[in-house]
Amino acid sequence: MKFKKSLLALITPLFFIACGDNTLEHITSDIKNLQIDQEDIISIYSTDKLSLSSTVYYEDNTSADASNSVTWENSDYNVTTLDNNIIIPSANSGEANITALYKEISDSITIEVIGLVDVNSSWDITSNDINITGDFTLTAHGDFVDGVTNKLLTQNITWESTNDSNISISDDDVVTLHVFNTGEMNVTATLFDVNITKAYIIE
Repeated sequence: MKFKKSLLALITPLFFIACGDNTLEHITSDIKNLQIDQEDIISIYSTDKLSLSSTVYYEDNTSADASNSVTWENSDYNVTTLDNNIIIPSANSGEANITALYKEISDSITIEVIGLVDVNSSWDITSNDINITGDFTLTAHGDFVDGVTNKLLTQNITWESTNDSNISISDDDVVTLHVFNTGEMNVTATLFDVNITKAYIIE
């Protein structure tokens, strides 16, 4: 009797393991195709990020989100890096092929990165006049190699300030400088390892 109970205890977990859901593994043969959802996006600016997703389509005409089940591959790390499914462009212009891969099934898109004209000179901090204590909005703008675009830069920028002031960034990327003391104060924005600093006198 003890042997029968032990055997049942061994077989029971194996049964549940065999019947478990292994994401896409157990239905690979039923997959019709795989598609990157952002196939209509052909270009992004070098200061923006892009989150990719993918969908798997089955032979029975159903579909499912496969973003976390596929392997994401990038053809050119000089143009952009890839953090799982998030594209983080470099300062360089160029094209990169991004592929979502699951075993022998894949889909690819080509992303063009539109770079800044010159990382060292084409962007700057803009702000209202800051010469008293209080709260102020900080922004940064940049010119791009397409020759027509000057846009607000909200991503890939880090901000710092001195003189006991501090900077907060809201969920919608509004940058607010909080000034508490009089005296000299510097505000520094960093983008692609290039620092731009503005000096202020607080009275």
